[in-house]
Amino acid sequence: MMSKQWLRVSLTAALVSATAAEAVAGGMYLPTRGVRPTGRGGAFVAGADDLSATWFNPAGLAHLTGSALLVDAALVQQAITYERIDSGGNPQAPVDNQSPGLPIPSIGYARPLGAKATLALGVWAPYAGLARFEENGPQRYSSIDLSHSLIATVGVGVGVRLGDNIRLGVTLQDHVVALETMVMLSGCPSQTTCAPEDPDFDSLNRIDQNSYFNPSGSVGAQIDLGKKATFGASFQLPVWVRGKGKLNTRLPASGFFDGASVEGDRADLAFDLPASFRAGVEVRPGNWRVELATTVELWSQHDRMTIEPRDVRLVDVPGVGTYELGPMEVPRNFENTYAAHLGVEGKPLAGKPLVVRLGYAFETGAPPDEYLSVLTVDGQKHLAALGAGYAFGSWTVDALFAFAKMSDRTVAAGTGLAPQLNPIRDQSTDPLVVYVNDGDYTSSWLMIGAGTSRRF
Repeated sequence: MMSKQWLRVSLTAALVSATAAEAVAGGMYLPTRGVRPTGRGGAFVAGADDLSATWFNPAGLAHLTGSALLVDAALVQQAITYERIDSGGNPQAPVDNQSPGLPIPSIGYARPLGAKATLALGVWAPYAGLARFEENGPQRYSSIDLSHSLIATVGVGVGVRLGDNIRLGVTLQDHVVALETMVMLSGCPSQTTCAPEDPDFDSLNRIDQNSYFNPSGSVGAQIDLGKKATFGASFQLPVWVRGKGKLNTRLPASGFFDGASVEGDRADLAFDLPASFRAGVEVRPGNWRVELATTVELWSQHDRMTIEPRDVRLVDVPGVGTYELGPMEVPRNFENTYAAHLGVEGKPLAGKPLVVRLGYAFETGAPPDEYLSVLTVDGQKHLAALGAGYAFGSWTVDALFAFAKMSDRTVAAGTGLAPQLNPIRDQSTDPLVVYVNDGDYTSSWLMIGAGTSRRF
């Protein structure tokens, strides 16, 4: 029978999964997460040995020969400045991300499963920025607000010890996705010609999508190459997000829609999150641990996001009658990303319970120039991290400060291919499609975190 302690942890995990910090989905998130692993720059594959292994390498769970608890959170804030060039070639005033960011938590619990295995339950979310802009800003056709969205993962993992030098692990995951996005669509009908970006035909739309069952999983291994070195590798399966949602539409101010109204509110949303591969080697000279690791995320699987209204129509449109809202596609055409990580962790004072961590990571960007937009601002980035831990008996308290800077990016005027969405025109054949992502993008990420863990 499940113990009361295990039941309490399970209920807590379920609560966290329902209220986890907002994050949207290297392409859509950083190549690291968790307070201790990020302090090592995300180099936590061969050296994974606590409950953060559920994300990086489940084989590391096999290090937990007794019960363990982990709770941490980091405030992740992405600064974004976008200076748009509109479809007429005119520079627009710069806009900034107005979201202050929110703490992104982790929680995990592990207990022995026989003499050679460890069972773990965890809830976590990727480290990502949250973007919110002015409703009528020049970026409005790409995104207005994603700051009330979340992607949280509930996972169960098992780590197994095969002899003294080999550890294997596996997780089963459910990715809970609740997206709330606001974007300005064009309501320019096919029966008339509109000036590009005419605000009289702007239609504010909010899409609320909930998808509570998006299964995935991961596998991993660690092999000791002696007493002072370990090789580790893990593979994360992709996630196919499919969910039902609601579409709330504000009709354009144009007199073309006088007396019209909207019937229906269902819209389905679909997109894919990528598979990823991690590998690393950790060496342990003296009281120190040094790991060099790499991450490959197959963001080429994320080629589009589709929004498909279901039985949503505009009725009583003067001179027309009824418009059926058709499917919309946000082309993404992301590219695979590659990251290198270097992490150092150790005790600078012999015999003292203080641990310090230093980390560095470099990652390439997923969106090619022509598809870069404020919906996901990403590019080549450098990440530097500083962390520390202090043990109080069986408890350890950890802290993190990290900063990542993206190389400035430019989508040259006339080269952007992210379209202004219009649900009442067939954009696949429309010669008058307007592209809305030209301009200059700058971005950085700030991470401040703290956590505690216990082995007992």
